[in-house]
Amino acid sequence: MLIDIQYRPAHTLAIVQLAHGETVTAESGAMVSMDRHIQVRTDGPMSKKRGGFLKGLGRAVLGGETFFTNDFTAQGAPGQVTFAPTLTGDMVVHELDGHEDLFIQGSSFVASATSVQLDTKWQGFVKGFLSGESMFFLRAHGTGPVIMNAFGAVDTVDLDGELIVDTGHLVAFTSGIQYEISRAAPGLIASFLSGEGFVLKVRGRGRLYLQTRNPTEYGKTVGPKLPPRQE
Repeated sequence: MLIDIQYRPAHTLAIVQLAHGETVTAESGAMVSMDRHIQVRTDGPMSKKRGGFLKGLGRAVLGGETFFTNDFTAQGAPGQVTFAPTLTGDMVVHELDGHEDLFIQGSSFVASATSVQLDTKWQGFVKGFLSGESMFFLRAHGTGPVIMNAFGAVDTVDLDGELIVDTGHLVAFTSGIQYEISRAAPGLIASFLSGEGFVLKVRGRGRLYLQTRNPTEYGKTVGPKLPPRQE
């Protein structure tokens, strides 16, 4: 499998070249184009490969994600399929080597090799509620590439120590990194007045992926300027 990310960083497209018989799994709706040698199979909620019904249901209901993924397989000859995220921004490929896990903010997953297994990691109700973000991360483990998207550009940080990150800018992190939710400033009023609210304190050693734009804050800014929907 060869992956080429084009048109970076604003309007990225992932071009995936598959050998005969090779398969890439993608989030439903991520496909832009495919050639005639690609066959598609929808991986529904009863799939054992993606963790079974309950884990799929967790992505669907509790994590805000669809529990349908699509398998794209090259049949009879090598094939090409392309993927893009919904939001404007960059994409990045992380190569899993079987020795560490990758935790992905739910909406940032695009596609992966079938040798990569996906399930959900419970953040805890309080953490999810206070951060204002998804209560789930997708946990990717195994071997092979994982394609992720960001809103804006991707900032790759090789962490060895501690860092404070705004919750809306997190894309993914490797399993050597731990995190906790805390206030941006001492006291509730100070945190509110700072405009930051709650942040992530991350520590440890590993790779951290951040996005340079916050989709929630962007929506709050742009939404009121849009004309009302026609019923």
